[in-house]
Amino acid sequence: MTTIEVRAPQPVLSIRQTVPIAELTRAQGASLRELWGFLRERGLSPSGPPFVRYHTFGDVETDVEIGVPVGDAVTGAGRISRGELPGGRAITTVHLGAHDRLGDAYDRVQARLATHGQAAGPGWEIYEWIDLTREPDPSSWPAPADWRTQLVLPIT
Repeated sequence: MTTIEVRAPQPVLSIRQTVPIAELTRAQGASLRELWGFLRERGLSPSGPPFVRYHTFGDVETDVEIGVPVGDAVTGAGRISRGELPGGRAITTVHLGAHDRLGDAYDRVQARLATHGQAAGPGWEIYEWIDLTREPDPSSWPAPADWRTQLVLPIT
């Protein structure tokens, strides 16, 4: 189901980088491990599952942000920056299953957008099947058929 909801702003720690499309999966995995290590070293816990936000997505490379929600008082260091996922109105939908069919969920979001506003910045994917309270290990994740990914697109 695709819905419109009002979301609260969410403090995050994230790594933003420009990555060749061919290296995207590797970069996401490395960033998740780096974020997990950062939280672990400081005795912090995430406030929710990690996200990926595509600021631009070209044919050859993408400006991508990989992050994790945190509490208000957390600060970043080095490549890890403190930021915020915006609050306000947003179109949301959930995709169940492997990401090779994620385009269907994006189509649902775009159909809703056509009648309910304009995009107010880049959207993001929330990977509900990844728990950054534990070291990221793809071998321990559920089968792709069981992945639950929420899409969020802020709107005006």
